[in-house]
Amino acid sequence: MCRIVVLFLFCLSFNSFGQQVSGIVTDDEGNLLRATMVFNMKTEQKSYTNSSGEFSIEANVRDELRFIRAGFERTSRIVNQYDLSNQLKVVIIRSAENIEEVKVPAVRLTGDLDKDTRNLAKLDKVAQLQREVGVPGPPEKPRETPPPTIERAGVLRYALSNLNFNNLYKNISGDARRMRTLYRYEDLQDHISWLRERIPDEYFIKMGIPEEKISEFLQFSIGVQPEITKGIEVKNLSKVLFLLEETFPIYIDKMSMKAKP
Repeated sequence: MCRIVVLFLFCLSFNSFGQQVSGIVTDDEGNLLRATMVFNMKTEQKSYTNSSGEFSIEANVRDELRFIRAGFERTSRIVNQYDLSNQLKVVIIRSAENIEEVKVPAVRLTGDLDKDTRNLAKLDKVAQLQREVGVPGPPEKPRETPPPTIERAGVLRYALSNLNFNNLYKNISGDARRMRTLYRYEDLQDHISWLRERIPDEYFIKMGIPEEKISEFLQFSIGVQPEITKGIEVKNLSKVLFLLEETFPIYIDKMSMKAKP
């Protein structure tokens, strides 16, 4: 009897650690996609595809893997027994855009902060005009709405929302928290991509930010200055540039402190 219990516990512990699931990610034309995030919704572990579009991540049967990349629709895959011993082949689809992209000539930087900020803010004009004439923006991401939190809904509404079995399960299992964490991460990456598409690297380098630290600086700035997110959401690049001027010295001081022995 003791041997049976030990064997059962061994199998249970082996199962709880998960197994390595590997695969390859491409677009719908068969192009290998690197730097695609693979996120395990149950364990909150994440991994990224390499330069050959390959990935490997710990997962168990019935775990949900989500594949996230800027400019592409989010794709999900539920792991089954077959996937544990065979390579996954995941295809993600490019996001559809309602508005044809307007090409803006590259901004030539002068080294004068005020002048460069005004020149970069010209990139704002197209989005502003589209808002004024009522041109629709790109489609919103298809997202499942997580259950409300007790902080936002209040005790009574939170309790009532849990009468819905689906909401109750998500709260108990932790799925609701994982969904909110994932959505925040997706939004952060989208905001960073939006800024990097509109502000040339040279601008940050002139302000003292190394090229390899630009995305980290933007993530830091969005974290310490919430108004930046509001500026991005309304496509107000002028406001964002103004707010970034406040975070440049804070981040540079932080880098200097780290560099000290």
